[in-house]
Amino acid sequence: MHSMKTRPNLHRLFVACAFGLTALGFSGCSTAGGVASDIGLAGAGGVLGYQLSDGNAGVAAAGAAGGYLVSKVAQSQVQKAVNEAEQRGYDRAMNQSVKQQYWIIQNQQRAQDARAEKSARLVPVELPETTVNGVIIKPTVEYIRVEP
Repeated sequence: MHSMKTRPNLHRLFVACAFGLTALGFSGCSTAGGVASDIGLAGAGGVLGYQLSDGNAGVAAAGAAGGYLVSKVAQSQVQKAVNEAEQRGYDRAMNQSVKQQYWIIQNQQRAQDARAEKSARLVPVELPETTVNGVIIKPTVEYIRVEP
């Protein structure tokens, strides 16, 4: 006789767990999904408690409260994962922005250097023969770079 009673309880347990897992699937959704999860898991907990206790209302109420708490924990974990993903995305975007600014500055400096080289000119300066500390330095021409 005991095995007859165990079989329906296992079936009830399976149905309640399936219902609870379905409700848990909604725990990460938007606000409506959060409410659906709260209701679904509280209901599943209540049904599970009621079925396993053969109709004890106190156990059913405790099961409903437990289901509600499971829903809230699951939603907080989903929200935590969403917040971490958003932070990683923000950090990556900031990193990319810094790289872009760096290359903008590098390209601007290269363009300025190229313009300066094109506009710079070399001016010849003739140096006459001189004597420094008894050494005679021959006359020479040196070129000085002049930029506008």
